[in-house]
Amino acid sequence: MAQKLYIIRGIPGSGKSTYAKKLKHDLFESGHSVTHFEADMFFMHDGKYKWNPKLIGLAHKWCFDSVFNSFSNGTEAVIVANTFVKLKDMNTYIEMAKKHDYEVTVYRMDNHFQNVHDVPDDVINRMKEGFEDYDNEIIIKESADPQGV
Repeated sequence: MAQKLYIIRGIPGSGKSTYAKKLKHDLFESGHSVTHFEADMFFMHDGKYKWNPKLIGLAHKWCFDSVFNSFSNGTEAVIVANTFVKLKDMNTYIEMAKKHDYEVTVYRMDNHFQNVHDVPDDVINRMKEGFEDYDNEIIIKESADPQGV
């Protein structure tokens, strides 16, 4: 397997983390080395999510660096799951992957579950309104299984 980046994007509560865990499991069961990162992981301390909006930039830098360090360490498949509402945020990952000849698959979660971080409805609605389409993304509905493995 060539090294491959899986990007999972969507609004809060769309199932990004759940889908990432399922994809990671499926890839691992298929015999691939795989890691999974999310900017939210930066805010986990002693098993508790401790959000600090002042650190969001640092969290995204940590996530980006973790993804590409994992590739450098030989990991075959790396999954990153963040909102990526604006294409410019996701494109930094895509550009870096292409620079290193990693394959890229983009999934867009099109579900509406309860968001686990209590993001207010008005914020989620603004994110929905500003969400930018990516031409080659695979739309995932609630019952879908990971594709492109």
